[in-house]
Amino acid sequence: MRLVTTAFAIAVGMVVVFDFFFEQPIIDAIGKAFTDWAIVLTAFAVLLGLVNLLAVHVARVVRRNEPSAGYSVIVLITTLVVLVAGLAFDGPSGAPMSWLFTNVYAPLQGALFALVAFFLATAAYRALRIRTLESALMVVAALIVFLGQIPLFDFFVDLKNWLLNVPSEAGVRGILLGVALGTIATGVRLLVGLDRPYSE
Repeated sequence: MRLVTTAFAIAVGMVVVFDFFFEQPIIDAIGKAFTDWAIVLTAFAVLLGLVNLLAVHVARVVRRNEPSAGYSVIVLITTLVVLVAGLAFDGPSGAPMSWLFTNVYAPLQGALFALVAFFLATAAYRALRIRTLESALMVVAALIVFLGQIPLFDFFVDLKNWLLNVPSEAGVRGILLGVALGTIATGVRLLVGLDRPYSE
């Protein structure tokens, strides 16, 4: 059975790869069908995740002795309100959903990010303690960027722009290249059957 699932996964992967790189009507049609099937499976996976989430929180509410039962009630009420607003009033583009996102979701998101700022500040304080040469360079770079945000210091503004546009951007591009190469290597291992998560 593992051989069958591995061969099927490799065949589907190769068709999708060929569809991406080559223009051929039959391969294009098959690749599009596979992509559409993947979208349908993803939708079912999201629905299954929603059902599992509701089942877990309903069980917590029924037991009543858990300290997080109140939060579970909030999750269930919120889910019900959003589902009714989305299914009964023109879907995600309807007025109720727009109101919920504008007046409930956006303020909650802003509050969450405001709290994250304090956690980031304490984490930065702990991380920027000068113990080695590398940490000293990090502290100096952070101070230059902080001072560069103030328009009174033109020298630090130019230096901040150089730091962000040259070494920082080079580091980000290096990380992205590493992620891309790792993704390609993982895809190749899946395509040739070295990694078989679909058969376990």
